[in-house]
Amino acid sequence: MDQFSMEEISRNKWAYLKMVYALTGFNTLFYIVRFNVEYGVPDYNGLLIPLWILMMAVPPAFVRYTKSYKAAAIALCSLTTLLTLILVFLAGGLEAPGLLWLAAVPLVLGILLGKRGAAVGYLVVFTTLAIFVYTNLNGIGPNLIEQYGIPKLEKIINLCGFIVFASVTARYYHKREVRVAAQLLQKNTNVENLLRVLLHDIANTLSQMTYDLVRHKEENQNPTSSAEIDKIEKAMDNINTLIFQVRHMKSIKDGKSPLPLKGISLTMILHEVYEKVEGLAQQKGIKLFFDIPREKMWVKGDKTILSNVVLLNLLTNAIKFSYAGEQIDLRAYPSKDSVVIEIQDYGIGIPPDILENLFSVNYKTSRSGTFGETGTGYGMPLVKEYLQLMGGAIEVFSWEKDHDGIKRGTLVRLHMPLVTFDIANSVIS
Repeated sequence: MDQFSMEEISRNKWAYLKMVYALTGFNTLFYIVRFNVEYGVPDYNGLLIPLWILMMAVPPAFVRYTKSYKAAAIALCSLTTLLTLILVFLAGGLEAPGLLWLAAVPLVLGILLGKRGAAVGYLVVFTTLAIFVYTNLNGIGPNLIEQYGIPKLEKIINLCGFIVFASVTARYYHKREVRVAAQLLQKNTNVENLLRVLLHDIANTLSQMTYDLVRHKEENQNPTSSAEIDKIEKAMDNINTLIFQVRHMKSIKDGKSPLPLKGISLTMILHEVYEKVEGLAQQKGIKLFFDIPREKMWVKGDKTILSNVVLLNLLTNAIKFSYAGEQIDLRAYPSKDSVVIEIQDYGIGIPPDILENLFSVNYKTSRSGTFGETGTGYGMPLVKEYLQLMGGAIEVFSWEKDHDGIKRGTLVRLHMPLVTFDIANSVIS
């Protein structure tokens, strides 16, 4: 999710939080006043009024001093829920006309805090109901509505209030979400158009530069100059490869270019990739351990993408984040309907925040290798995208230090669709 969308969604939640803050503040104060004026029961003011003041004061304090939406939302939800439960308990527990307000707890927590908030809300509701069952069966607690109010009228008031609250808050949030979605769509359209222009213009410029570079190389026989030209040529090849990958992915996603999948020999591909990275590993003093079955394993996919984009990317990453003298394991074995490929290094591992966002193109995941190697951060998102297009999947596990008998490092596990030899043999080119 890009910076624009995060900013807009954050604004949307802040606006919803403010609205919930105002509505719940008014609603709870309404019942506290009724307890005092209409029912003439001020006995609980020592509890209700300080709690209401806290509910009004603490969330704004979090906003001002911590600038944290989550802290403010948790504070508001906690205090509002507690005050609501006390009011319902005083009004009769299970017999309280305002019992239906419990349904608003998971609704509001879900919108403000996501899935975890909704889960906590449901837990609060069911726990409260269990407590109310116990208190009502044992005659614990007051029933102010039964003593001083008109139960039928109170049910109507609470029902109308709840409907207004639920419909207004849901409609308000939905309306803002629709607006944010429209803005995001326009934003993404603009970005895609810009991407098309950039890829087209950069590709043309690189083609001309490559032509000029080759011609200069042919005319200039100076060994020192030739070595520098080779470095420039290699860098340009890498840029061209990246542009091709992005354009290819974009074309496939837009439905303009199919991704032809066929049976390919994984054993052969693994041997080829092993040979490509063996020299790189030796330069860094890293040992490669190769463990695959002797029998041929056929998978459904695209040979070039699986070899050059997926496996080569993962193995060079493993080398990049390993120290001299360490080992990298490359394993493959069949498992039911798939083939499992494992690449395990014992290097520096991945920090939890980067691991959590490893496949996000909008989160900074690039970092230097153990010898200062640099990267773009786009490799892993491309790996996942292409794997999914080929019907595969990827899992990444990483530890920054030894613990519980597990060595430090990173384990990448790939799952590729398995095809029988007969099918593979009939479609292999």
